Amino acid sequence: MAFNHENLRVYQRTLTFNSKVSTWTSQWDSKHAVGDQLSRAAGSMLENIAMASASFSAIKTRSLDYSIGSSLECAACLDLARIKRLLVMDLVYSEKEELSQILRMLVGLKKSWAKSTMTVREDNVKYSTGDGGNDKIGDTIGSHEPLFHHETLNVYRAALAAAEAFYSSETLSQLSNPVFRRLDELLTSMVLNIAEGNGRFSDADQTRFLATSHQSAVKLAARLDLCVTQGFLTRKEVGEWKVLLERVCVITSSMVRSEQL
Repeated sequence: MAFNHENLRVYQRTLTFNSKVSTWTSQWDSKHAVGDQLSRAAGSMLENIAMASASFSAIKTRSLDYSIGSSLECAACLDLARIKRLLVMDLVYSEKEELSQILRMLVGLKKSWAKSTMTVREDNVKYSTGDGGNDKIGDTIGSHEPLFHHETLNVYRAALAAAEAFYSSETLSQLSNPVFRRLDELLTSMVLNIAEGNGRFSDADQTRFLATSHQSAVKLAARLDLCVTQGFLTRKEVGEWKVLLERVCVITSSMVRSEQL
């Protein structure tokens, strides 16, 4: 007997995406935290679609919300994989287009469930990046148009700018794996929490993810100071990175305060 979720197109597409993620991450050095995060987020999408299909309670919508958030986290992981040169830009964009289609289908599932508490059926729903409020940028990412709302936000662009500067450093690439991994984990957390938080529907959830991103940026700045003290990195290079991190912190703290008012 087949499970209900096996009949969902969005489940089958997510299953295929997970297979591709497994192939990519198996080829990446374990020092890159984005590999673990992408695998976890892709798996979360898959599992929560199955849970939504099998449930008849609040777990259904909660599971879909988790899957939606994980799809946005996957998109941000792909941005970092591009910056790290783990995946080429054209592949990243095409896979983000696939994720945007999956996201539309997940939103469709949530809307159809809101109409009927008995079944999950798939409807076509239009998903757009939206206007992003006052905290946005309307230009392109590289040579491509934004596919997700979080890509239009100044705070996300600032986080990616920090990642671009960080991963272009030859000195950084020469750090020992444990030192690099801790820096990498914090920067990855800073970027991913902005993306996933932007997909949450409650103000409390959005604030929680933004606060986590803010904390990761602060902790990363502290770790970079330690690297300078230990002679692993130069004060000049770290100073340039901290200017970019400060920009992220200013925006995230401002956004958290506005949500709490």
